[in-house]
Amino acid sequence: MAAEFDVGVVGAGPAGCWAACRLARQGARVALVDDSHPREKPCGGGVTGRALDLVRDAIDLTRVSAVDIDTATFVDGTHSATMRLGRAVGSGPQLAVVSRREFDDALLQAAVGAGATPVAARATDVRRANGGWVISTRGDAVDCGWLVGADGPNSLVRRRVFRPFRREDLSIAAGYFVHGASSREITVMFEHEPAGYLWSFPRQDHLAVGVGAQANGTSSAALFALAAAWIRKNVRPEGVRLARYSWPIPSLDAAALDREQPAGDKWMLIGDAAGLVDPITREGIFFALASGEAAAASLAEGAVAQRYAERIRDTIHDELRRAARLKPRFFERRFTSLLVQGLQRSPRIQAVMADLVAGQQPYRGLPRRLLKTLELRLMLELLFARV
Repeated sequence: MAAEFDVGVVGAGPAGCWAACRLARQGARVALVDDSHPREKPCGGGVTGRALDLVRDAIDLTRVSAVDIDTATFVDGTHSATMRLGRAVGSGPQLAVVSRREFDDALLQAAVGAGATPVAARATDVRRANGGWVISTRGDAVDCGWLVGADGPNSLVRRRVFRPFRREDLSIAAGYFVHGASSREITVMFEHEPAGYLWSFPRQDHLAVGVGAQANGTSSAALFALAAAWIRKNVRPEGVRLARYSWPIPSLDAAALDREQPAGDKWMLIGDAAGLVDPITREGIFFALASGEAAAASLAEGAVAQRYAERIRDTIHDELRRAARLKPRFFERRFTSLLVQGLQRSPRIQAVMADLVAGQQPYRGLPRRLLKTLELRLMLELLFARV
């Protein structure tokens, strides 16, 4: 008996919706299985210009609540530097902070509009059957030929077809939505114990303040305390209401990336379920969208598993591996101090950092570009990390 759907996508976040949208546009019969999206995901909500460019033709971004970021302040100890982000090439911002509920809903509607079938049910299991897959839910089962896991860092699909992430493969993001306060500036404060950074990202009616650090070196409680201390110092308490959030984020080192298997016999992993997150910035939306697009393109071309794995390893893994090699040095006090001081005095360093924040400056070529700024000590730190 033929499968009811060509592809079953488990997870309707940005990765799953974009894969479903692209697949349906190609004429595939796609089931999009998820009972939780769209939702206000507990994260900063920053979306880079290059991520917005991927979906600009498919969704109406003017209908998504967003704050276009004008400036960013970086803090290390007693030193701070503020820089302008400016505009990306074209009309879009270099960085926008969006309502994840509205952004994810726009992608979901694009997938449904392209012909994908939404299945508002939680996947409880996946198993092979009839040369394809059966996705079990608390309602009707979904029969499909190909299985795409887009169900986040705690992915059920990943656990069934590959293996779960180890604790050392994850970061924790924990903090507060600060209702009643906002701005048009992001703040990034480097932390050294634990190694990571605190962020304050403005949304239209609140701030998202949180701290990210490697899961095997900290706890949610420690990160909540750091975020609360920053809020007490920097946000006026009048009319402010705090709501906690905490979430795991894949954060793979180079060796873990080498062990990853993005695809196999009639299955693929995309987005967070595939560990496709920058281990320094913890930015994953661009990689979620890019991997969804790669999955759809690979299915259209045949030789799917091999083609998709090659695409991911040659592009996204290459970028993330360079970030992973830099990460231990990046969060050392010596490096962050040099970086912030360089931002204070050098417009060229500011331009490099603005492009890095916006995803326009890949880690490949970063030392070469820093060399042109004549900030030799900063460049040497990166060269020693073999980026």
